[in-house]
Amino acid sequence: MTDDPQDPEQYNDNSGGGGGFPGRGGGGGFPGGGGGLIGLLPLLLSLFRGKGLLVILVIGGLLYFVMGRGGCNMGSVGNLAQLATGGFLDPRQFERAAIYEPLAEDNSKNPLPEAANLQRFAPAVGDQGAQGSCVAWSSAYGARTILEASKSGQDPNSVRFSPAFLYNQIGLDGCQGSYIVRAMEFMTKQGAVPYEQFPYTDQDCSRTPSQEQVREAGQFRMRGFNRLSQGDCTDAIDLRAIKENLAQGAPVVIGMMVGQSFMKDMMGKDVWIPSESDRSMMGFGGHAMCVVGYDDRKYGGSFLIMNSWGKEWGVNGFAWVRYGDFNYYVREAYGVEPMHQMGVMANTPLTGEIGLMEVVNTGKKVEPKGYITLKQGTGNQFVTTSSLRAGSLFKMEVKNSSECYVYVFGKETDGTSYTLFPYPNKDDQSKTKYSPFCGITGYRLFPKDKSMTPDSIGTRDMITVVLSKQPLDWYAINTAISKNPGTDYSTRVNNALGSKLLKSAGYSTTARGTMQFSGNSDPDQIMACVVEITKNR
Repeated sequence: MTDDPQDPEQYNDNSGGGGGFPGRGGGGGFPGGGGGLIGLLPLLLSLFRGKGLLVILVIGGLLYFVMGRGGCNMGSVGNLAQLATGGFLDPRQFERAAIYEPLAEDNSKNPLPEAANLQRFAPAVGDQGAQGSCVAWSSAYGARTILEASKSGQDPNSVRFSPAFLYNQIGLDGCQGSYIVRAMEFMTKQGAVPYEQFPYTDQDCSRTPSQEQVREAGQFRMRGFNRLSQGDCTDAIDLRAIKENLAQGAPVVIGMMVGQSFMKDMMGKDVWIPSESDRSMMGFGGHAMCVVGYDDRKYGGSFLIMNSWGKEWGVNGFAWVRYGDFNYYVREAYGVEPMHQMGVMANTPLTGEIGLMEVVNTGKKVEPKGYITLKQGTGNQFVTTSSLRAGSLFKMEVKNSSECYVYVFGKETDGTSYTLFPYPNKDDQSKTKYSPFCGITGYRLFPKDKSMTPDSIGTRDMITVVLSKQPLDWYAINTAISKNPGTDYSTRVNNALGSKLLKSAGYSTTARGTMQFSGNSDPDQIMACVVEITKNR
């Protein structure tokens, strides 16, 4: 394995004058994403005495009422009602979410449309009032309703979900906020209820649902979610990954630093243009919102945001945020797994394509060079038609045409097996931070930030790609493959996958040297392809 060079340019930044991600401004490190002078008060108090102390206390008191109590209530803003936020932004919480594995950045194989918009599936924008419940509004009322409306084809206002049911069970003390990951986990494990069954009020967050409502919520569980960060970086979101999700019908919930112009100057405004004073993020707080679209042509490239401050904010509660500004002020982004119409996933055959892609290191980035041709061997085994030269760089390319779980294993020099994907943690090889679920379909390259190269031991390397409609215990499978390392690797792979391995799968090679596979509609099917790489010593 060799590390790929990292291109410092973020994909399609299109800052439009709003700046890129370097610097990231203030607000980092504080539980609520706050910062500014309030965060400095303890230091200032220790430095000043006497009259200086009185001045500092006066300033602190003014900031307390102007910028909000507890980092949630941001004060009276213009002609809008008093606006609350409530999105607590903490990298340690963001890190709890499994990482989305993005598609390969190849516009010929994974072309993104210039624009995507899910606004037609969104309910009429509501108002969270004085309560710090933005996490629930963006997650349940926004994202979960969009999923339901797009799946069912019903009017989103008739299938909207209750933010109160969610917030009253995940909110932090004092009704003043929560973490987005809490909402994601709750909706995945417990579900949601329709708005009418648990109406919202900003005056109370202590009301608990009945047992009947808890049972009702179970039928509206969300399928899952993942974080849209650049690899394991909790301080860098992935703009292209956000676009990939939106383009395939999955809304995105974000945690963004807001204040000043975002709150007081947005009545009737179609786009948010931050002021110069916004750059410091002094007095800003964390706020959760739902991203419902993007447009590369709008204001130089922008995301469409659904807020929860009523229809007076923006245009009917929606506004565009330019890519550069979005990248600068957004701290967290969560993709929710799309929910297709009932039975569609179960009845869709598992199909796709696998290839060995030779790559070249240009010094700035790794670019594809061409396919290393494969020919079919016995059963589900494929072999390279020519031997790889020492120093050659390559990646495993996997295309899934239907949503599935993807796992990649390889043979160690001692005959045992290792897991290539999902990428295991360095400190505990039995765990991973990455999601193997590939609900966003297309081409992916494994490993993403590294390239493989032939070693000097032996004449063959082996790599296995496993696709499944259900999640698998990848560590247990890898352990099973590693047993009896002196025996045939392909046989060990097939035995480890057991009776659910589809024996009747169709495999064939293509004119460009890749291999195609197709299964059936069995919801529990597993497909595997073993690639034997011959190499020069």
